[in-house]
Formats: sequence, C-alpha cells, structure tokens
Amino acid sequence: MTGAEVAIAVPVRDEADRLPRLLDALARQVGAPRFTLALFFDNCADDSLAIALRLAPTLPYRIITDCCDAGRPSNAGLARGRAMALALSVAPDGLLLTTDADSCPAPDWVAATLAGLAEADVVAGRIVQQPGHAAPLQARLEVYYDRLHALRRRLDPVPWEAGDTHHWTSAASLAMTSAVYRAAGGFPPLGHGEDATFADAAARLGFALRRDGAVRVATSTRRDGRAGGGFAAHLATLDTAEQPPLVAHPADEAWRYAMQAEARQRHGCDRRFYARLAAPLRLPLAEIVAVAAECANGEAFAARIVGAPPGGMRTVTLPDAERLIAGLEQDRLEGAA
Repeated sequence: MTGAEVAIAVPVRDEADRLPRLLDALARQVGAPRFTLALFFDNCADDSLAIALRLAPTLPYRIITDCCDAGRPSNAGLARGRAMALALSVAPDGLLLTTDADSCPAPDWVAATLAGLAEADVVAGRIVQQPGHAAPLQARLEVYYDRLHALRRRLDPVPWEAGDTHHWTSAASLAMTSAVYRAAGGFPPLGHGEDATFADAAARLGFALRRDGAVRVATSTRRDGRAGGGFAAHLATLDTAEQPPLVAHPADEAWRYAMQAEARQRHGCDRRFYARLAAPLRLPLAEIVAVAAECANGEAFAARIVGAPPGGMRTVTLPDAERLIAGLEQDRLEGAA
C-alpha cells in the first residue's frame, strides 16, 4: 500500500515521566514515511497532555489528541479502542500501528512494521525489556514461549511468517490495515488481553498474522501498571511467586499445531478429506463440513475448528515444560533428518 496514510495509536494514562521518551523514539524513526501520532488521554491526572502539546511543534510528525475525563477506572481495551478510532479518523483507508506510552520503539520500528504488512494482514513485533528493574523469570518464560512458537512453525509452516519470528502478540507493537481492523471488530473493551482477543478474531476471519522479529519495541518492566491484570501485574505476580509458573503442556500445544496444519491443508477439499479430521477432533463430520464452508481460507478454518486435545489442555511447571519441549524439539530434528 505505497502512499497509504499511516497513523500510530497510543493510549495514555498518567505517563508524564515516560511519554517524552516515546515521542523522542518516534522522532528518530529511520526510513519511515510521514505519519500521524494519535494520542488518547485516558482520565489523566498528571501533565501528560500538556507535555505532548508543548513538544508537538518540535516533532517531525503530526500529533492529534482526544481525551476522556469521566473519572472512570482504567480499561486497556476501551482506551486503546479510543486511540484507534482517532487514528482511523486520519487513516480511514490506511495503515494503523499501535504501541504503549511507556514503550520505546526501535529506530526502524515503523519501516520494519510496514515491510511486514507487505507480507501479511497483521504484524506483531518482538517485545524486549527496557534496562532497569530486572524480570529474570519473565525472561525465562519468553525464551520458552519463543521455543514453543518455533515448534509451532515447524509443525505448521505458513508462507507469511517471518524467518526471525517470536511468540508475542502484544499491543505494544501491533499493526494492520484499517480494513482489517474494522473487519475484525477492533479492540474489544476488555480490562486486559484486548490484543490477543483481536488477533484471535482476525485469524478466525482468515487474516494472516506475522510475528516479525525485525519489528522491535522495548517496554517497561515496572510493576505499577495502569491496567489491572496487565503486564505489570503479571510481573509483580512473578516476583512474589513461591512456585514456578504453570504453562500449557508443550505436547498438548504441539497436538494443536499439528491439527491446525492438517486443517489448513484440507480446507477446500471434498468431504472425504474432512472425514479424516473427525476422529482426532472428536467432532461430527457434518459440523466440520459446515464450518469449512463458512471459512474464507485455511487460516480461518484452522483457527475455528481446532480446539483443545481430547484429554483437555494440561498444565505443567515451567521447568517441566522446558524439559518436555526439549524432547519434542529433538524428535522433530530427528524426523527431519
């Protein structure tokens, strides 16, 4: 979409200390087209808005703003949705990016994101920790989830995925066309998890999500976040955990990935090919055929038809999961040899 309008949506709630860093990072973008920054100030009680207005004339991009002063509790999805609506007002047929007010995009963040959007409908960037308050257990979780996602793409390769991929689906770095954003229903008004919910909705419609390691954003590891149940709360929980965190059993995830690959390959085939999915998915053939007919492509079919394994999704501790995934990785390597 060469020449398309580009808008970056950012919700802001009491970020006077961190907002200047984001504005500066966006001013230092290399190889980016002209863009507009849409800031939605969500019941701010500090000088965030005044700071943005004071710095705006010094920045190489346009800033537009909207505010809510209703005094309501924070709601991440609602605030991001308001920021995206503001972005849509200037890029109704363009490209939409979103990040967080406490984050710091890499100098090529916009350019790398737009390059990714040339390959897929939605682009999720890699999130890294800013220097400061260490989160070693979170770093270990991230390594595990990256390994799990790499296993996913070995079991279920898709042509739009980046060679340097990752596990993140975070609104700290997420981008899509305005048409995709509207079709998937936008960010739902959830207290947290609005990003993953949007991505799931997009996949169920058949849109391709690219998790691109070339797209990088550093985010805060503070423990006093603005959204209840968000990333900061997650880090605070890890700090005080007496036991290792529980994660989904990697063998159960591998089953899902393999079944999604099967479903993706069989979409568009005749009825007898769908019959081979009925037993492992424990679904009536008529239901599988009906869902397939409703799906635009294999991505939508895989996202909609594959649920939990027959025995349900088990959980294991992180150390056990690390040991188990090593075995799955070795099996995969030996099978490819």
